[in-house]
Amino acid sequence: MNNAAPGRRNLAVAGVIVAVLALVVGIGWAVQSSRDSTGDAAKNPGESATEGATSAPVTAVDTYGIGVGSADAKAKVEIFEDFRCPHCADFEAASRDSLRGLAGDGAALVVYRPMAFLNKYSVLAMNAVGAVMDSGDMEAALDLHDLFFEQQPEGDDVPSADWFIEQAASVGADSPEVEAAIRDNEFEQWVVNGTDDASKRGVTGTPTVFVNGEQVLGASIEELAAETVKAIEAAQ
Repeated sequence: MNNAAPGRRNLAVAGVIVAVLALVVGIGWAVQSSRDSTGDAAKNPGESATEGATSAPVTAVDTYGIGVGSADAKAKVEIFEDFRCPHCADFEAASRDSLRGLAGDGAALVVYRPMAFLNKYSVLAMNAVGAVMDSGDMEAALDLHDLFFEQQPEGDDVPSADWFIEQAASVGADSPEVEAAIRDNEFEQWVVNGTDDASKRGVTGTPTVFVNGEQVLGASIEELAAETVKAIEAAQ
């Protein structure tokens, strides 16, 4: 879903200056950066997988995504989202149960594609998820993804590194390696490159949803969630 104004936008995250340029169910976002490091080499999180409470395998997908479901599913759902985006939190609330259910039934591979272009919180939250992904516990990474939307801060407040470490520990990712990666912002370049990759896909606002490469549109968050389910069902 993307009613953004035309024109390519630079979505790099380092030194961001946020400018509201368009509407995506009421809000669209874009930024300019004082230092463009897109394309620089990055340490990417490890690609391990576990199975757990989702009733579907959770894996790293396409370098930047957390995938829930089978790679053989007939519908691949890609959800581009920013952990600071309030409409992304609304979409999570409206779609999570139905999409996870379809993933568990084998109908869809649901890929959450974090990106970071709103403020420093976006960067730090995505880095923390990358740190947990790198630990190999993809179930915990998914839980942290969910938690960040459920506990999304208001305004421009950015929690400390200790807060992000506490959130990771609350989902079972409490190793010294995860703590160090969060504190050192070890996956910052991965965040930059993932955001640039989303830009190259034509993503100019969040949430943006694709099913089998086709963008899903809706006039509201609820409609976007419903249309996403319809697109999955049509792909079966």
